[in-house]
Amino acid sequence: MLEPIDDLPDGCIGLSAVGQFTIDDFTTAVEPDVESMVQRHAKLRLILHLGQRFEGFGEGEWGELTDELRHIRFHRGAVVTDDGHLSGAINVLKWTLHGHVRTFHNRELGAAIRWAAT
Repeated sequence: MLEPIDDLPDGCIGLSAVGQFTIDDFTTAVEPDVESMVQRHAKLRLILHLGQRFEGFGEGEWGELTDELRHIRFHRGAVVTDDGHLSGAINVLKWTLHGHVRTFHNRELGAAIRWAAT
């Protein structure tokens, strides 16, 4: 499940994953906000926090998520996680996305939000 990150700067969409992450979480929690920002012609900024309460991706969910992300045009995307394998995968994936992506450690959540907001 995805929970919103509160008190973000204007133009940012931020979510924290709790438990197992599914593509339904993404389409329910992220896509409506993305559509709203696209209609306002705003620069889209995404923050995804995969912290201590994140338990991983359901079977096949990582592949579906990466397919979804490849179709979204955004200005900046911050992925916050201490999982080294996941950070490495994001750093490879970022070259196929339509926006600037950076990974941060969990302790750097504030820095990730500030970076995405600029």
